[in-house]
Amino acid sequence: MDGFSENIQFFFLILARAAGLIFIAPVLNTDSVGYRTRMMLAVLLSLLMYPAAVNYLPALPGDPLNFGLAVLSQAFVGITIGFMILVIFSAFQLTGEIFSMQMGISFSEVLDPQSNVSVPLLGTLKNTIGILIFLYVPFVMDGQYVPAYLHMIRALGFSFAAIPELVPDTQTLGGILLYLDQAFGIMFLTAIKIGIPLIGILFISSLMLGLLGRAAPQMNLMNMGIQLNISVGVIVLMFLIPVMVPLMLEAFQVMYDRVGEMYSGWPRPGATPQ
Repeated sequence: MDGFSENIQFFFLILARAAGLIFIAPVLNTDSVGYRTRMMLAVLLSLLMYPAAVNYLPALPGDPLNFGLAVLSQAFVGITIGFMILVIFSAFQLTGEIFSMQMGISFSEVLDPQSNVSVPLLGTLKNTIGILIFLYVPFVMDGQYVPAYLHMIRALGFSFAAIPELVPDTQTLGGILLYLDQAFGIMFLTAIKIGIPLIGILFISSLMLGLLGRAAPQMNLMNMGIQLNISVGVIVLMFLIPVMVPLMLEAFQVMYDRVGEMYSGWPRPGATPQ
């Protein structure tokens, strides 16, 4: 009976980390995926990972309060991993919002199912492309050629060996903040890489309209400028989409590299600080 009770407690620790990832992970954190569905996925992942993950978990706490804190710490690890991957989609949405402002169509907003807020149309387009890449486009990580969502599940599985428990000290919290800072840096760098060609071309277009307006004030360039920016933006966007997809895929690869570096640099319990 004691062995069964210990197995149940270990399972809840694994379930807490899996649920933390599932409830914040891209695509799964939308209202279109119900709470029951997400919880069922978390339970299924926990059952599949239990035989291997249980070997890396620390000894169970002796009292209910410490066990509750252990469950919360396991959930926090899963949330951290999921949030770092979710940041990539913020880069796609940020790029779309910049595109919409430059083209003059930022007033056209639709409900984005990923963030559950109204965003410009091009932001939703970029998010949709990102979701398709996340679910269907495979790439190589550690010799495995699978889509990004499967790499996310692999990252969850490897996290039990790399991060068996969360030690609440300054070294651990400082490391988490460091890698979250790097994740936001990747977000802005990705947005700049994707958005700079269209922004540059639309800037040149606006500059030409300004020079024409200075040279020929009698021309009604206000109406012409809106139509010209939208037309140029749509044409350039059509040519840039084949270039954007590899950049989006590269953003996922870079973020998973950062997650792997976080695993490697995570302080181990009882280890001597460097």
